[in-house]
Amino acid sequence: MKTKLLQALVLLVVAASASAVRADSLLDDLSPDQLSQMKSGQMVVRPTDVDGAPWPRLQVYVKVNAPVQAVEDVFRDYSGASSYIPNLVSADVLSHPNPNTYDVRYTSTMPLVGKVSNTVRNKYSYDGNALVVNWNLLQSGLADESTGQLRVEPYGSGSVLRYTNFVRPKSSFAFLAKGAALSEVKATVAAIKKEAERRFDAGLVKGTGGGSPGQQKTPTP
Repeated sequence: MKTKLLQALVLLVVAASASAVRADSLLDDLSPDQLSQMKSGQMVVRPTDVDGAPWPRLQVYVKVNAPVQAVEDVFRDYSGASSYIPNLVSADVLSHPNPNTYDVRYTSTMPLVGKVSNTVRNKYSYDGNALVVNWNLLQSGLADESTGQLRVEPYGSGSVLRYTNFVRPKSSFAFLAKGAALSEVKATVAAIKKEAERRFDAGLVKGTGGGSPGQQKTPTP
């Protein structure tokens, strides 16, 4: 009787722990159809209108066949970013006040606009096994506001990525570059995924500290 009671308590604790993990998962935001699309390797895009803003907030989800650490290594590699991100000319670190904070000037080319530069502050943190990078705009000639987040969680033998971005453009550019800007977000996510997988397959992934969250694997839901 005591053995059965103990087994029941163990199962209850395991179930509660699993529920707690799922409650914090970014996958909870997806509908069953969207989750199925993501599992099959498709990119899931969720736009959300923002009151008073001409552009929506975009959330892009994609499965990455590489661990969280591979995505972190790619995202921190500012000097190499222009080699894999479309239309990016350079990503120059202007300030690096601590291991997890970077002020970066991104210079890129955009249709109808030409070459543009934006200075962004990236802050890295870790939420359990998940990598979180929050950013906000410091300076731009095209936007009054830009905020976003990269969150990457272990998923099966790889990871799942959610890229969130919101831009409030200056009024003169609100409609001029809208289509190009929205396409750029999707192209950037696809490029990060591809480069992380390439580096992982080639054995180029290295630890960067901060707990190396991507080295732990979780069962695929």
